Amino acid sequence: MQGLMKTPLSPAPNNLYLSQTSSRWKSIGSMLGLVTVIFFFVNTALFIVSGFIDSNLNGVIGPSDPFQVIIGTLCSTPFLLAFILLRKPKLAHIVRVEPSDQGTNSHLIAPSTLIQTTMQTSVKHHLVHGTSPLQIPPFKQLWLIFIVGTLISAMCMIPILISSSIWAVLLFLLISIPAWIIGFSTPVFAWWATSNEYFDLQTTKRQGEWMLIAGMLSTFPALVINSLISPIIITFLGISMDGVESLGYGMILFLSAPIGEELSKALAILFLSRFIDSAKRGFQIGFSVGLGFALLENMSYILGALFSGEGAAISFIFTTVLRAIGSIPGHATWTAISGFAIGHHISKNNHSKSLIDGIYEKKKVIKQESKWVLFDKKTGQLISSSSVKVQPVLPKWLSAGKEKEIQLTKSPTKAILIAIFCHAVWNGTLWLSGRILIDSPAIIQIAVNLILITVLIVILWMILRRLIPYAIDDRNSLLS
Repeated sequence: MQGLMKTPLSPAPNNLYLSQTSSRWKSIGSMLGLVTVIFFFVNTALFIVSGFIDSNLNGVIGPSDPFQVIIGTLCSTPFLLAFILLRKPKLAHIVRVEPSDQGTNSHLIAPSTLIQTTMQTSVKHHLVHGTSPLQIPPFKQLWLIFIVGTLISAMCMIPILISSSIWAVLLFLLISIPAWIIGFSTPVFAWWATSNEYFDLQTTKRQGEWMLIAGMLSTFPALVINSLISPIIITFLGISMDGVESLGYGMILFLSAPIGEELSKALAILFLSRFIDSAKRGFQIGFSVGLGFALLENMSYILGALFSGEGAAISFIFTTVLRAIGSIPGHATWTAISGFAIGHHISKNNHSKSLIDGIYEKKKVIKQESKWVLFDKKTGQLISSSSVKVQPVLPKWLSAGKEKEIQLTKSPTKAILIAIFCHAVWNGTLWLSGRILIDSPAIIQIAVNLILITVLIVILWMILRRLIPYAIDDRNSLLS
């Protein structure tokens, strides 16, 4: 190997893709691990911020608490390191050997790696990310796990309604962790699988996971706004935050939360701008970011429902079902509206414009089409390929038909304002009814709230079924 020059690494060509088969449940497992890490990181990091701004969380600036900042830093650092470790890029070393009249018969790749060929060849080698397509278990399986798991969990909690015996408590403790995991995660993953199946976009495993992660991380600025900044502003204005029916509490629900959360999720979409090549892709990313946000939010809500006292069984099943068919698709829908407009804006700017000799000309961005093939590692038979593409047909529960579709705005500002408004209506309706009916009998309050929740969910589904056909139609994603 003496006298041979080492062949340096070179950038991989745009049309080089690396793929391998993996379990459909692998992405689900990795997300479950990440959501736990991010949940604890976000909450401990919030402890740091509050130590600087409002250490006693009383809605008044100050006092600062250096000890709280130190404790928060020490507690959050392990989770940050765990996140970095779990998301460490997995690279593959690819060596390409091609016949070449100007090549040689020997190539030194590394000090201990020598490639020799019988003919003259040129060698290029690269470090590349895996580009395996995103594979998630079918949404029907996930919904089945959710339904069965929720029912079994609720049934196992019933004994604690009747008795506080040691056996009832032990059964509750035994079922609480699996119930929590099933309750907060499976409906989100079911919606994730639905979007992956019907949105008709080639998505790599790495891209799909980062969409959810960005949504989870967007909960941190939202928490800072809702838990620290907004209470300080409301208290400064002299508005009471005493009790859930107070005006200050209502302002958190119908102003602070919609504004803070939708802006935070929009920033998460921008963080993923490198993945965006069309308005349709922006819609998919926005939908997934909303799911990621809901995934982390669900952890707190389901945990609170489980430990709500003797009525845990009722609280658990009501919370999980309401969030599965209401809050989760709500978060996804509102953010998808923003994502569609942001995607249109980004893709429009990627077609950079220049003035040449007084003529307005578009410079076309040439993109290599993703090409991949999956083989069964045991039989060697072809499983699927990017060249074999079947247009998915939207089921009726997901589409109201083209004649009823709602046209999405392509203005990011308008889209975010629409998302904020829809979010505010969702949050504020129940608070407003509670404030109006504060002196009414409990049975009336419960009945009215159930009716309002039903109406809100029906409206959400009417909107969702009319947005999706328009958003995933490639013709509506084209630049004008």
